[in-house]
Amino acid sequence: MELWKQLLSDDVGLLSLITIVVASLVVGVCVTLFIRNMKNESRKH
Repeated sequence: MELWKQLLSDDVGLLSLITIVVASLVVGVCVTLFIRNMKNESRKH
């Protein structure tokens, strides 16, 4: 818990945490879209 307090108490730490969360969301959306497109392609053939 002490590490979280140190991380969130600094602006740079807060921005890095936001960056990690946003990057994870972007990767998740890309993987989801890729899987959906692969399923749609398999239905067409």
